[in-house]
Amino acid sequence: MFLKNLLLLFNNLDTVAPLIALLFFIKPFKRLSKELLYIFGFISIQLLCNVIASILEFLKLPNYSVYVINIILSYAILSWFFYKTIADRFINILISVASLLFCICIIVSISNGDGIETYNSIVSAFASFMITAYCLIFFYKKLVLASAITGLTENAIFWIVVGLFTYYTGSFFIFISYKYLIVQDSGVIGILWRFHNVLLSIFCGYTIYGIAWKNYRRI
Repeated sequence: MFLKNLLLLFNNLDTVAPLIALLFFIKPFKRLSKELLYIFGFISIQLLCNVIASILEFLKLPNYSVYVINIILSYAILSWFFYKTIADRFINILISVASLLFCICIIVSISNGDGIETYNSIVSAFASFMITAYCLIFFYKKLVLASAITGLTENAIFWIVVGLFTYYTGSFFIFISYKYLIVQDSGVIGILWRFHNVLLSIFCGYTIYGIAWKNYRRI
């Protein structure tokens, strides 16, 4: 019974964790920086898409397209978040080039049936890789090049980027090995998605920590 309830919890973390995180945005919402509003939008996308995907799964209907929409919207809003947060010529060019490649990747993958008939793990892996890269650039810019910045760890955005880095780095390895693992054993899908849900919950935890106990000003 305990194991069954534990699995149920892990299976629903992808909706429970974003919902809890969003609740922490309510009180300070009007005082949030524009950058944090992008994160609010990102978490809202996770909650909405995961709820819809769960409903479709319950009805035994295909939900691959919902995950594709999630990937596209998440990548777009996070790219804009880093574009505004880092505000650097190099990152601006990188995001522009990466976004073009991302669009090409989506078109090619969907034309091959990924995201319609199967889960689009290639596009997910590409998005995860690029968001991880953006996080690393953020850390480099803020912790190395701008080492004179004081109170960096007292800013909510810093902890949110730590959460994004944790979530997308772990997710990248899930997505890049997804097709290989399900060929070996289709039963591993449930384990992969529970791990993915844990990673998303960790991101939400960092976000809650930043919103609840750190300040909201722009770095």
